[in-house]
Amino acid sequence: MLYGNENLRSSLIKMANGDRLAQCIFFYGDKGTGKKALSRWFAQLLLCENQNAPCGHCKNCKTIQNDVHPDVVWAEHSGKLGGFSVNTVREICADAFVAPNSGDKKIYIFDDCDKMDIRSQNILLKVIEEPPAFTYFIFTAASVQALLPTILSRLIPFGVSECTEYEALQALDEMGFAKEDAKDAVSCFHGNIGRCKDYIENEKVRQLVALTKEAVRCIIEKREYDLLRVFYNGSTDRNETTAFIGMLEKVFRDALVLRMDQALPCISCDPDGAKLLAGRLSSSRGQHFHKCILNAYASINANVNLQLTLSALCAELMMGR
Repeated sequence: MLYGNENLRSSLIKMANGDRLAQCIFFYGDKGTGKKALSRWFAQLLLCENQNAPCGHCKNCKTIQNDVHPDVVWAEHSGKLGGFSVNTVREICADAFVAPNSGDKKIYIFDDCDKMDIRSQNILLKVIEEPPAFTYFIFTAASVQALLPTILSRLIPFGVSECTEYEALQALDEMGFAKEDAKDAVSCFHGNIGRCKDYIENEKVRQLVALTKEAVRCIIEKREYDLLRVFYNGSTDRNETTAFIGMLEKVFRDALVLRMDQALPCISCDPDGAKLLAGRLSSSRGQHFHKCILNAYASINANVNLQLTLSALCAELMMGR
């Protein structure tokens, strides 16, 4: 079952029923919000054999759900960054002009395009500008900035949002997770089903959440040495360090929001820490924290040593206390 984004799905169904669907679609939103699931659903909408599409029960819907439909191609990721090789993109561009195997449409899905390099995007440009009548493209990424403006101008973008916490609990229950584990996960990642699932299944994610909460307490209590120790433990892997900084950034965001209105909902993994921080946070200090996080992201993207990056972040955060 697909949870959340009812308005988005309703709009796409109306467009399909009115024969007004664009051939190049872009779903963007935070990791874990269901962009891949939505891409499968959209492929089912295009290829479903029944009038009430997508039915989820016909042969096409089932084979798409199981990723074995011959006319639904998931572009293969490659390289350390998980982008798409030039050869892969060229092969897809050539294949896009070959008639479908079993129906009247074929679909190419480029998921997680955040690390897609400029060369690959430029190769795609011509085919998405004038695709064959039977060819559709679906792209997904965390941010609209992932794609070049020339690519974006030829896509129809749709923002994908988290579902409600109630829907997240329903989804996790359907997946077979224990209620207490599901509640714990939702308290950290709210309506982001993908991240909730990762939290339950992945010990490393739970460790990063614990480190984030500990870091927030160190900042509140002005324990610089302990914060440096926490940051050292969070600097073992580039992706994990980025995730750790992202979690910390959301706590700062929540603290600034709660400073204005305590009734507003939190989006971070540490709502309690955000509330404590909000009582000690000025606007200027909140802006300083945001600038520190941006500096850390820039250092990671520039391939600066992770421990040096987090040591600098620790010093900058303490300077603004």
